[in-house]
Order: sequence, then structure tokens, then C-alpha cells
Amino acid sequence: MSISVGLNLDVSGLRQGEEAARVAEALTVFLTEHDLERDVTVGEGASAGQVSAWSEYPIIVTRFGGWADKIEQAAHDTVRAVAPAARVDLRWSFEDEDD
Repeated sequence: MSISVGLNLDVSGLRQGEEAARVAEALTVFLTEHDLERDVTVGEGASAGQVSAWSEYPIIVTRFGGWADKIEQAAHDTVRAVAPAARVDLRWSFEDEDD
């Protein structure tokens, strides 16, 4: 069964400038490796020491539970490899749920 989800990822606690740029680059590579580069946008607030990634449209996923666990762990690992002290907040929204 497939479901439609939204993804929001916020990385904070970064040193301004170079560290934020490296995290943005690492997340871009991560999204490409997980075939999400067309679905998720990465934005860098270098002066604020933060990076965000978000989906503008629903991502259709089969077997969400296992897939989400893998994506969440890989996203955390990707950020920590570049910025070990960063705070990562990854949230899913479920587009199929009624408000």
C-alpha cells in the first residue's frame, strides 16, 4: 500500500557560513542517493547557521514504516558526519489524513 507524505527537515546549531554550506551540500547528495532530489528542496540560512529541506508536493511511498526509518537514520548520519553537534529535526506530514 502507498501513502502520500510530506517531509520537513531542519538542521540548527551550525556555525555560520562554511559548516552550513557543507551540511546543505551533504543533504543534497543524500537526497540524490535516496532518489528524493526531485521531491525535496534544500535551503541554507548560512547567516543563521541553519539548513532546511522540505517537500513542496506529496511524496508517494510504499511500505512507509521501513522506508521512513531508513531515511531518518541516514539523514541524521549524513548531518552528523559533517556537523556532529548539529540538532536535526525531521518531521513527516501525512497528506492522506483528513484535518
